[in-house]
Amino acid sequence: MNASPKKPSDETIIWRYMGLDKFLDLLINDTITFTKATIASDKNEIKWILKNLEETDEYKTHSEGAIKHIEKLRDTSYISCWTMKERESRPLWATYLDNSKQGVAIKTTVKKLINSIVWDDFDPSYQIVDYRDDFVFEELQSLNIAINTKNPAYLEESEVRFHIFCDDNHLPDRPEFEGIKNIVERKLTKRSENGKTLKFDINLNSLVSNIMISPYCSSWQRKNIEKLIENYHPELINRILESTIME
Repeated sequence: MNASPKKPSDETIIWRYMGLDKFLDLLINDTITFTKATIASDKNEIKWILKNLEETDEYKTHSEGAIKHIEKLRDTSYISCWTMKERESRPLWATYLDNSKQGVAIKTTVKKLINSIVWDDFDPSYQIVDYRDDFVFEELQSLNIAINTKNPAYLEESEVRFHIFCDDNHLPDRPEFEGIKNIVERKLTKRSENGKTLKFDINLNSLVSNIMISPYCSSWQRKNIEKLIENYHPELINRILESTIME
Protein backbone atom coordinates (compact mmCIF):
# COMPACT_ATOMS: atom_id res chain seq x y z
CA MET A 1 0.00 0.00 0.00
CA ASN A 2 1.28 3.46 -0.92
CA ALA A 3 1.63 6.30 1.58
CA SER A 4 -1.27 8.75 1.84
CA PRO A 5 -0.99 12.14 0.10
CA LYS A 6 0.90 14.59 2.30
CA LYS A 7 -0.01 18.05 3.53
CA PRO A 8 2.20 20.89 2.18
CA SER A 9 4.04 23.20 4.56
CA ASP A 10 2.52 26.58 5.39
CA GLU A 11 5.19 28.39 3.40
CA THR A 12 4.78 26.33 0.22
CA ILE A 13 4.49 28.64 -2.79
CA ILE A 14 1.37 27.99 -4.86
CA TRP A 15 -0.07 29.56 -8.01
CA ARG A 16 -3.55 29.71 -9.48
CA TYR A 17 -3.82 30.26 -13.25
CA MET A 18 -7.19 31.62 -14.34
CA GLY A 19 -8.96 33.16 -17.29
CA LEU A 20 -10.15 36.73 -17.24
CA ASP A 21 -13.72 35.81 -16.24
CA LYS A 22 -12.61 34.03 -13.05
CA PHE A 23 -10.14 36.80 -12.21
CA LEU A 24 -12.84 39.46 -12.54
CA ASP A 25 -15.11 37.49 -10.21
CA LEU A 26 -12.29 37.30 -7.67
CA LEU A 27 -11.30 40.95 -8.09
CA ILE A 28 -14.72 42.59 -8.15
CA ASN A 29 -16.66 40.38 -5.73
CA ASP A 30 -13.86 39.46 -3.31
CA THR A 31 -14.96 35.84 -3.42
CA ILE A 32 -13.24 32.57 -4.24
CA THR A 33 -15.11 29.68 -5.85
CA PHE A 34 -14.85 25.99 -4.96
CA THR A 35 -16.15 23.71 -7.71
CA LYS A 36 -18.05 20.47 -7.28
CA ALA A 37 -15.95 17.46 -8.26
CA THR A 38 -18.64 16.14 -10.60
CA ILE A 39 -18.23 19.09 -13.01
CA ALA A 40 -14.42 19.21 -13.05
CA SER A 41 -12.79 19.15 -16.49
CA ASP A 42 -11.11 15.86 -15.59
CA LYS A 43 -14.04 13.44 -15.69
CA ASN A 44 -12.15 11.02 -13.44
CA GLU A 45 -11.85 13.58 -10.64
CA ILE A 46 -12.17 11.77 -7.29
CA LYS A 47 -12.92 8.49 -9.03
CA TRP A 48 -9.51 7.70 -10.54
CA ILE A 49 -8.92 5.13 -7.80
CA LEU A 50 -12.13 3.31 -8.73
CA LYS A 51 -11.26 3.20 -12.42
CA ASN A 52 -7.97 1.50 -11.56
CA LEU A 53 -9.61 -1.15 -9.38
CA GLU A 54 -12.22 -2.34 -11.88
CA GLU A 55 -10.28 -5.48 -12.84
CA THR A 56 -9.60 -6.62 -9.27
CA ASP A 57 -11.43 -9.51 -7.63
CA GLU A 58 -12.45 -7.30 -4.70
CA TYR A 59 -14.09 -4.79 -7.01
CA LYS A 60 -16.02 -7.50 -8.83
CA THR A 61 -17.38 -8.65 -5.46
CA HIS A 62 -18.06 -5.24 -3.91
CA SER A 63 -18.57 -3.01 -6.96
CA GLU A 64 -22.03 -1.75 -5.99
CA GLY A 65 -20.90 -0.45 -2.59
CA ALA A 66 -17.66 0.95 -4.02
CA ILE A 67 -19.49 2.88 -6.74
CA LYS A 68 -22.01 4.33 -4.26
CA HIS A 69 -19.19 5.38 -1.93
CA ILE A 70 -17.30 7.23 -4.66
CA GLU A 71 -20.44 8.79 -6.16
CA LYS A 72 -21.39 10.14 -2.72
CA LEU A 73 -17.87 11.47 -2.21
CA ARG A 74 -17.89 13.23 -5.58
CA ASP A 75 -21.35 14.66 -5.01
CA THR A 76 -20.38 16.27 -1.69
CA SER A 77 -16.81 17.36 -2.53
CA TYR A 78 -15.88 20.90 -3.59
CA ILE A 79 -12.33 21.70 -4.60
CA SER A 80 -10.00 24.57 -5.43
CA CYS A 81 -6.88 23.52 -7.31
CA TRP A 82 -3.52 25.32 -7.14
CA THR A 83 -0.12 24.41 -8.54
CA MET A 84 2.86 23.82 -6.28
CA LYS A 85 5.49 25.42 -8.51
CA GLU A 86 7.89 28.12 -7.42
CA ARG A 87 8.09 29.63 -10.90
CA GLU A 88 5.88 30.43 -13.87
CA SER A 89 4.78 27.46 -16.00
CA ARG A 90 4.23 27.81 -19.74
CA PRO A 91 2.12 24.61 -20.03
CA LEU A 92 -0.24 25.83 -17.31
CA TRP A 93 -0.93 29.08 -19.16
CA ALA A 94 -2.03 26.94 -22.09
CA THR A 95 -4.15 24.67 -19.90
CA TYR A 96 -6.11 27.31 -18.00
CA LEU A 97 -6.61 30.15 -20.49
CA ASP A 98 -9.31 30.09 -23.14
CA ASN A 99 -8.77 30.96 -26.80
CA SER A 100 -8.52 34.66 -25.98
CA LYS A 101 -5.39 33.89 -23.91
CA GLN A 102 -6.37 36.61 -21.46
CA GLY A 103 -5.89 35.90 -17.78
CA VAL A 104 -3.59 36.03 -14.81
CA ALA A 105 -1.71 33.81 -12.38
CA ILE A 106 -2.02 34.53 -8.65
CA LYS A 107 1.04 33.72 -6.54
CA THR A 108 0.63 33.09 -2.81
CA THR A 109 1.45 30.55 -0.10
CA VAL A 110 -0.62 27.82 1.51
CA LYS A 111 -0.78 29.74 4.80
CA LYS A 112 -1.86 32.98 3.10
CA LEU A 113 -4.66 31.23 1.23
CA ILE A 114 -6.00 29.47 4.32
CA ASN A 115 -5.87 32.67 6.40
CA SER A 116 -7.41 34.92 3.74
CA ILE A 117 -10.65 32.94 3.29
CA VAL A 118 -13.66 33.41 5.58
CA TRP A 119 -14.50 29.74 6.14
CA ASP A 120 -17.49 30.21 8.48
CA ASP A 121 -18.67 26.70 9.49
CA PHE A 122 -16.56 24.83 6.95
CA ASP A 123 -13.48 22.79 7.83
CA PRO A 124 -11.10 22.76 4.84
CA SER A 125 -8.45 20.15 4.15
CA TYR A 126 -5.52 20.51 1.80
CA GLN A 127 -3.07 17.96 0.44
CA ILE A 128 -0.43 17.52 -2.26
CA VAL A 129 -2.04 15.46 -5.02
CA ASP A 130 -0.45 12.05 -5.60
CA TYR A 131 -0.24 11.03 -9.28
CA ARG A 132 -0.38 7.26 -9.63
CA ASP A 133 -2.33 4.38 -11.11
CA ASP A 134 -1.50 1.57 -8.70
CA PHE A 135 -4.04 1.01 -5.93
CA VAL A 136 -5.24 -1.74 -3.62
CA PHE A 137 -8.92 -2.11 -2.81
CA GLU A 138 -8.47 -1.27 0.89
CA GLU A 139 -7.38 2.26 -0.11
CA LEU A 140 -10.99 3.05 -1.03
CA GLN A 141 -11.60 3.40 2.71
CA SER A 142 -9.21 6.35 2.88
CA LEU A 143 -10.90 9.66 2.02
CA ASN A 144 -7.47 11.28 1.72
CA ILE A 145 -6.38 8.83 -0.97
CA ALA A 146 -9.67 8.83 -2.87
CA ILE A 147 -9.87 12.65 -2.92
CA ASN A 148 -6.21 13.45 -3.55
CA THR A 149 -5.00 10.98 -6.16
CA LYS A 150 -5.02 11.61 -9.88
CA ASN A 151 -4.06 10.28 -13.30
CA PRO A 152 -0.25 10.56 -13.84
CA ALA A 153 -1.06 12.22 -17.19
CA TYR A 154 -1.71 15.38 -15.13
CA LEU A 155 1.63 15.29 -13.33
CA GLU A 156 2.65 18.66 -14.83
CA GLU A 157 -0.02 20.33 -12.69
CA SER A 158 1.88 19.61 -9.42
CA GLU A 159 -1.41 20.24 -7.67
CA VAL A 160 -2.15 21.27 -4.11
CA ARG A 161 -5.84 20.56 -3.60
CA PHE A 162 -8.05 22.46 -1.16
CA HIS A 163 -11.16 20.46 -0.36
CA ILE A 164 -14.37 20.91 1.60
CA PHE A 165 -17.50 18.82 2.12
CA CYS A 166 -21.01 20.19 1.71
CA ASP A 167 -23.83 17.72 2.25
CA ASP A 168 -27.53 18.59 2.40
CA ASN A 169 -28.71 15.25 3.73
CA HIS A 170 -31.85 15.73 5.83
CA LEU A 171 -31.38 15.13 9.54
CA PRO A 172 -34.08 13.75 11.86
CA ASP A 173 -36.42 16.41 13.22
CA ARG A 174 -35.30 15.97 16.84
CA PRO A 175 -33.98 18.55 19.36
CA GLU A 176 -30.52 16.95 19.63
CA PHE A 177 -29.94 17.56 15.91
CA GLU A 178 -31.02 21.21 15.97
CA GLY A 179 -27.49 22.65 16.28
CA ILE A 180 -26.17 20.48 13.45
CA LYS A 181 -29.17 21.39 11.25
CA ASN A 182 -28.45 25.10 11.78
CA ILE A 183 -24.83 24.60 10.68
CA VAL A 184 -25.95 22.67 7.58
CA GLU A 185 -28.40 25.44 6.67
CA ARG A 186 -25.70 28.10 7.03
CA LYS A 187 -23.36 26.04 4.87
CA LEU A 188 -25.96 25.71 2.13
CA THR A 189 -26.22 29.51 1.84
CA LYS A 190 -22.72 29.40 0.32
CA ARG A 191 -23.84 27.09 -2.46
CA SER A 192 -25.04 28.24 -5.87
CA GLU A 193 -28.62 27.52 -6.89
CA ASN A 194 -27.56 24.65 -9.11
CA GLY A 195 -25.31 23.23 -6.38
CA LYS A 196 -22.23 23.24 -8.59
CA THR A 197 -20.14 25.80 -6.71
CA LEU A 198 -19.50 27.23 -3.26
CA LYS A 199 -18.36 30.83 -2.81
CA PHE A 200 -16.41 32.22 0.12
CA ASP A 201 -15.43 35.77 0.99
CA ILE A 202 -11.70 36.35 0.65
CA ASN A 203 -9.28 39.11 1.60
CA LEU A 204 -7.25 39.73 -1.55
CA ASN A 205 -4.75 41.97 0.20
CA SER A 206 -3.92 39.08 2.53
CA LEU A 207 -3.98 36.48 -0.24
CA VAL A 208 -1.91 37.97 -3.03
CA SER A 209 1.87 37.86 -3.03
CA ASN A 210 2.01 38.68 -6.74
CA ILE A 211 -0.18 38.85 -9.84
CA MET A 212 1.28 37.85 -13.19
CA ILE A 213 -0.62 38.92 -16.30
CA SER A 214 -0.69 36.44 -19.16
CA PRO A 215 2.28 36.92 -21.51
CA TYR A 216 -0.12 36.35 -24.39
CA CYS A 217 -2.17 39.48 -23.67
CA SER A 218 -1.75 42.34 -26.12
CA SER A 219 -0.53 45.65 -24.70
CA TRP A 220 -4.04 47.15 -24.61
CA GLN A 221 -5.43 44.03 -22.89
CA ARG A 222 -2.69 44.24 -20.30
CA LYS A 223 -3.42 47.93 -19.67
CA ASN A 224 -7.11 47.16 -19.16
CA ILE A 225 -6.30 44.44 -16.62
CA GLU A 226 -3.96 46.80 -14.78
CA LYS A 227 -6.68 49.47 -14.76
CA LEU A 228 -9.18 47.02 -13.28
CA ILE A 229 -6.72 46.07 -10.55
CA GLU A 230 -6.05 49.73 -9.79
CA ASN A 231 -9.78 50.55 -9.67
CA TYR A 232 -10.86 47.67 -7.44
CA HIS A 233 -7.74 46.88 -5.43
CA PRO A 234 -5.16 49.67 -5.77
CA GLU A 235 -3.07 48.08 -3.01
CA LEU A 236 -2.24 45.25 -5.43
CA ILE A 237 -0.99 47.33 -8.36
CA ASN A 238 2.63 47.20 -7.16
CA ARG A 239 2.51 43.43 -6.86
CA ILE A 240 2.25 42.81 -10.62
CA LEU A 241 5.05 40.55 -11.87
CA GLU A 242 6.43 40.44 -15.40
CA SER A 243 6.16 37.12 -17.20
CA THR A 244 9.45 35.56 -18.26
CA ILE A 245 7.85 34.22 -21.48
CA MET A 246 8.46 36.16 -24.70
CA GLU A 247 6.53 34.75 -27.66
